[in-house]
Amino acid sequence: MTIRQLTRLPALLLLTLCANVGAQGASATAATAAATGTSVAAASVPTDKQLAADVRHALRDARKQGLKSTYIRVRAHNGAITLTGVVASDNQISLATSVANSVNGVRSVTSKIEIRANTGLNGNQ
Repeated sequence: MTIRQLTRLPALLLLTLCANVGAQGASATAATAAATGTSVAAASVPTDKQLAADVRHALRDARKQGLKSTYIRVRAHNGAITLTGVVASDNQISLATSVANSVNGVRSVTSKIEIRANTGLNGNQ
């Protein structure tokens, strides 16, 4: 073995070790998914907390479309979203429901939003 080959040996060993650890990590993820009866893709499903936050963010972004989302509350449970609160019209309820349904990970949306005629719901809130 030459000196040049000896200097490359640590780099080769490190590369082999990293590849081996990565393969074991993937195997562990697959084994955990198999043991729990879920798929690897299902492991990346957002939590209820994250899903509710994503829906709230989408509702805020929908203000550009005319949604007044200040008085809309969001709850999530296993991918099912419940919207509660008050808005000024049926159109606002339809828009909020549509926006919530468009969020990745949402399985269903239940709207318990009530219509309240313009009492404190003025402006783009």
